[in-house]
Amino acid sequence: MSRERYETEWEGLRLVVEGCPDHWQAFVYDPAACEVLYTAERMNIVSAKHAAIAFAAAMHFGPAHDLKSEVIADMLVWEPV
Repeated sequence: MSRERYETEWEGLRLVVEGCPDHWQAFVYDPAACEVLYTAERMNIVSAKHAAIAFAAAMHFGPAHDLKSEVIADMLVWEPV
């Protein structure tokens, strides 16, 4: 059974969400360092995207940023892989 998987790039990071049988996984990669920076499990694709973006935003702009992960998730192009 193939899983749904979507990827995008934001602020120099690769954001990935992947469907599992009963949840979604989110990953944040640093392609320059070939390193996984963050993983999360969420109940749906929207929450998984928001988790990846929230981590990337806090990493780049600090925890007090005022960016909205919902807005950013809608603006990014999530390519099916």
